[in-house]
Amino acid sequence: MNHKSGWIDYWDGDVSVYTGVRHLEAHYRELFAGISPLLPSAPFTLLDFGCGEALMAPDIVARGGRVFLYDAAGGRRPRLRQRYSHLDGIVVPDDLSILDGACDIVLLISVIQYLPREDLPALLGQLHRALKPGGRLIIGDILSPTNSVSGDVAALLRFAWREAFFLEAVRGLLRTFNSNYHQRRKTLGLSSYTIEEIVARLDEAGFDASPLSGNIGHASHRRSILAQRRG
Repeated sequence: MNHKSGWIDYWDGDVSVYTGVRHLEAHYRELFAGISPLLPSAPFTLLDFGCGEALMAPDIVARGGRVFLYDAAGGRRPRLRQRYSHLDGIVVPDDLSILDGACDIVLLISVIQYLPREDLPALLGQLHRALKPGGRLIIGDILSPTNSVSGDVAALLRFAWREAFFLEAVRGLLRTFNSNYHQRRKTLGLSSYTIEEIVARLDEAGFDASPLSGNIGHASHRRSILAQRRG
């Protein structure tokens, strides 16, 4: 089993990295607060690549966005379609080629650590094609080579204390350390990058990029980048 299929197979199952419902909801509130100042003026088209549970999609629609939700774990797509069948502004495609040149903004949040490093240029090329000239790509939750599991745990517990799900988080962490996720993280590993590496990869893919002052999401020890498609 290779790194890529291993993680996709994992996410295609009935799994979660969230310690409970309050963690899940707080996570997406935090993400929306982070991306909200970066959204274009309405109307706009947004692709959330590796969207996961995508709980912030209705908030983006309310801001005037047409939202495309895509997850490489194909088993998630029918669930997303069912969840958002009542909202005209949300589409869950199976094929991203329909979006070539259509997007004003693409979100890539907490995704690239699960992708083999050698596959990143192809993904950036795909997202470059999806964007209009001048369109924006937000890459969030970038794992640095200096980050550690203990740093992730500390960030989660600080977030849980602030958002009032601390006991839920402690119980969830104990479950996680005995879970398939923890085993997969040890056996498959996660891809990490310095900011300089990501900026260089983006430059090669046709983007002008610069780091954001803070991370998109609760993990302040990780980094985010805002990139703009040239051309």
